[in-house]
Amino acid sequence: MNKKFFIICFVCFLSIMSCNLNDTGLEVEFEDDFNNGQIDESVWQIGTWGEHGGQTGRERCYTEDGYLTLVFINDSEEGYLSSAIQTREEFLYGRWEARLKPSSVPGVLNSMYTIDWDDGDGTKQEIDIEFLTYTFDDNSGEVHFAVHADGFDSFNTNPDIELDFNPSEDFHVWGFEITPEYIQWFVDDEVLLTYTYSENDIVIDSEYQLKFNFWTREHWINGPPEEDIECIYQIDWIRFYPYVED
Repeated sequence: MNKKFFIICFVCFLSIMSCNLNDTGLEVEFEDDFNNGQIDESVWQIGTWGEHGGQTGRERCYTEDGYLTLVFINDSEEGYLSSAIQTREEFLYGRWEARLKPSSVPGVLNSMYTIDWDDGDGTKQEIDIEFLTYTFDDNSGEVHFAVHADGFDSFNTNPDIELDFNPSEDFHVWGFEITPEYIQWFVDDEVLLTYTYSENDIVIDSEYQLKFNFWTREHWINGPPEEDIECIYQIDWIRFYPYVED
């Protein structure tokens, strides 16, 4: 075989492989960068149901300029117009990463979380990243982490995790790693919290969907936001790396 041809083929092979690996060498099992101009509904289910006192809708969940965009409006005539989207596929152990930019409008909640719902018959095992936007300031903010399951006492950060930046000012890579022993939450590869099953009530052992939603309430979230303002939550990309046992 021609040596030059072999080198070209080898370089192409490495390029293809690198597209499916992160910096630690883990293989990507699920990825969406929302660059194809529309939401792939074979992959995602767009919310069209009532949720947290609001009504989700397709018109408030769309792609624009390469971003998945979720919208919330405290409509002066129709009430809370919210949004939600979730994977159709279910997952279990592995590392989730998403490049996110929450809303800058005070009084709303932007989430990234897992849920084993199964039409109401699931375990309700859940892992949360939640941004309560009223905590955002010029150069600071907070993020709430939680673990829930039906029939168990929930785990919640209290106080919430303080940040030395405002999450709504720019995109950051947020996520969690779910293993058979623990959960770790992180931002930009910095671990913010570790939850070990041996020290807590809830163990994650059931498959789940990944979900994003956008809502408000007076209690805890300090909502609602000002009427008729369009609140925007942007998601640049999402990736899942399956768990590899050491």
